[in-house]
Amino acid sequence: MGAPFKKGDFVTFLAPMQDITDAGFMRIVSEFGSPDFFMAEYFRIHEYFYIDPYVLEAVLSRPAGRQVSAQFIGEDEYYICKGIEELSKYQQIQMLDLNVGCSAPKIYKKNVGGGLLRDVKKIASILKAMRGNWDRCLSVKMRLGFENDTQFDDILQVVLDAGVDFITVHGRTVRQLYRGEASYEKIAKASSKTNIPIIVNGDVDTAQKAFYISKNTECSGIMSGRHAVRNPWIFRQIKERLSGKTIFEPTLADVRIYVDKLWQNICHYAPRIKFADSRLKKFLNFVGVGVDSDGKFLYEMRRAKGIDELMKVCDTHLTGQNANVKFNCLGYENLCSRPNHEK
Repeated sequence: MGAPFKKGDFVTFLAPMQDITDAGFMRIVSEFGSPDFFMAEYFRIHEYFYIDPYVLEAVLSRPAGRQVSAQFIGEDEYYICKGIEELSKYQQIQMLDLNVGCSAPKIYKKNVGGGLLRDVKKIASILKAMRGNWDRCLSVKMRLGFENDTQFDDILQVVLDAGVDFITVHGRTVRQLYRGEASYEKIAKASSKTNIPIIVNGDVDTAQKAFYISKNTECSGIMSGRHAVRNPWIFRQIKERLSGKTIFEPTLADVRIYVDKLWQNICHYAPRIKFADSRLKKFLNFVGVGVDSDGKFLYEMRRAKGIDELMKVCDTHLTGQNANVKFNCLGYENLCSRPNHEK
């Protein structure tokens, strides 16, 4: 089938994020300015796998009419093919990705996700099996390497030889997690030598960054994840920058509306969520770095007990005299959403 876009286009993706990109969150992002495509969180494929109904709901959701790619994480070709057999029953699912980039230690230690970057032959074997059983769009989401990027060219060639339709590359190694800055140099060089689209992932945190990538590389688009959690307007802003329009600047009042939508989505899934206020805090940790430079919102939010107290903190900092204050979409440099991952 091939990718639903071609080399030379410049498209936008919402990245897959485990326990984040459910159907409701993708819908919220689409309401603030949809990306061209979405990629749902992965299906875990192993001996005892099943097609998780919540992930399937996200893949089938088509927010704003956009396609949602499914994603597999696993390393057993037999069960991966069984998973493909199950997904093939759904004609709405036209895109499937192999996760070769997850940097969580509990994942890569199982030799899946980013762990596969240590075994080039295994990647080749898995992709051969997938390509032989999936005749729709097949892609790979990967990193520059595991410990370093010395094998990047070899891994890239294996992926290309497998006949995938496009590749997304996060500009860090697995060992880096999210530390330091993403490097686009090797991604840009690879894109100039390939015939299929390559999507840039990692630190695509502003419309200007996406514009720079579009003008200075031959890459065919960007994928943004955690920055879209903080700033769900980012895809709207990117399209405005690319078309030369005035870029939308959200206020803290706009952020308060976003918080309400997040809470409504959490309530929708309430039966499967133990501590709903803690789940909202998971999102607010990202949002909070753009509220105030002193970090007062983050401090009070993290210490709030129960949803009523948490919403009171949101009202105090995001409404009233603060309502028209501009939200810092990039986030303040002195604040951090996830200290254990990023510092």
